[in-house]
Amino acid sequence: MREIDLWVRAGFLYPMSDGLPILRDAEVAITGNRIVHAGAPMPEGTWRARREIGGPACAVLPGFVNAHTHTASLVFRGRTDDVAGGAALYDVAFRMEKTIGREEWRDLAWAGTVEMIRSGFTTVNDLWYAPDLLAEACAASGLRAQIANKVFDVALDRLGLDDYTHHPHIGEQRLREGVDFAVRWHGREDGRIQARLGPHASDTCSPELHRQLRAEADRLKLGLHIHTAQSRREVAEVRRAQGRGPLEYLRDLGVLAPDVVVAHLSFATDADLDAVASTGTNYAHTPTIYPRRGWYPRFAEITGRGIPTGFATDWMQNDPFEMMRNAINAMRLVAGDAGAMNCRDALWYATVGAARIMGLDAQIGSLEPGKKADLVLVDLDRPHLQPFYGDYAALVFYARADDIAASVIDGRVVMDNRRVVTVDEAEIHRALCRHTPSWRHRLIELGALPTPQ
Repeated sequence: MREIDLWVRAGFLYPMSDGLPILRDAEVAITGNRIVHAGAPMPEGTWRARREIGGPACAVLPGFVNAHTHTASLVFRGRTDDVAGGAALYDVAFRMEKTIGREEWRDLAWAGTVEMIRSGFTTVNDLWYAPDLLAEACAASGLRAQIANKVFDVALDRLGLDDYTHHPHIGEQRLREGVDFAVRWHGREDGRIQARLGPHASDTCSPELHRQLRAEADRLKLGLHIHTAQSRREVAEVRRAQGRGPLEYLRDLGVLAPDVVVAHLSFATDADLDAVASTGTNYAHTPTIYPRRGWYPRFAEITGRGIPTGFATDWMQNDPFEMMRNAINAMRLVAGDAGAMNCRDALWYATVGAARIMGLDAQIGSLEPGKKADLVLVDLDRPHLQPFYGDYAALVFYARADDIAASVIDGRVVMDNRRVVTVDEAEIHRALCRHTPSWRHRLIELGALPTPQ
């Protein structure tokens, strides 16, 4: 009999490891923060577990990996969804961000972290403001994270006026804050919290600032995380200033590399995609946000070039099942072919694929011995999941975020019976409610959609 710390029993197990199918009546055994067994049940008496969770009414799968997100962006929820894409970013979000103070970012970070865990995400790749406050929330809650400070040297709130004046002092401060954060936090919590450097976008950093970020990333042995070809305005500005597409431009600057995650590629040309592919750069695909903006990247051409790809939520709608369904439906509509993407592929991009582009696939993303114990339990005893037949479609097309009943990260149960046990959820919710009237007022002043009075 072998002593283990945690024994997870599954009615259905989705290992997502090569060659291993969905298994019925399976189990995962965990010692410390590592998986020692994931598969069919071992003979009775094999394990002596300090704790047991799960059971026949649970599906167990790897924790979802969110390869590009803004955990603390919840302030914009419902304020940009019925607004044209450009206006949502330039006229609402960029202008509102400037008004938010550190106390507000702290409370948003804690709330976003709880939401990620409750939704089934066990890892996030975040590029935003106040990275230290998010890191503190992740450290306390148990979430795994790669975090970057949002670096730029333009006045973001003036981009809606096409004012692309570069201000070196802004860039120097944001870069210094990003580097300082990385030095203090990279590798903390036994490696669960890592850092990246985060050039905001191809058009919001000057060429010199892009080069500085690349040089600092090389010095610190960190990756980069950046928005690229996200909007027509960005592409037009880079073409005006640099005479080529945004990814061509970043390649020629020496920014792109296998340690870089680029998000979006919504308006990337063939030459841009070739630049991504030739440099081994990774792509974070955010399928929920694109249909709201009225466009969709050329996903089949991106993956067809061999560009490493993983799924992500971007912001505000942090439901991994909604994310996968959006991707499947969009691909089938674009191709006019119901076979354009299947459910297993979608789940792979949301777990293994996302971990791979973050450089974490040797540690997480699938359930197999030796890997970190990051997994979630889906409650199958729900009316909208019955009858449950156990195939990928049964899970991907019909489950939703609030079906996540428990979450294990780094071998630790951080959510049990739909309650995040590591933080005070009620106090986090009360803090958001205290801020909401002020946020509503500021957003209306900035021209966001009016709310009921």
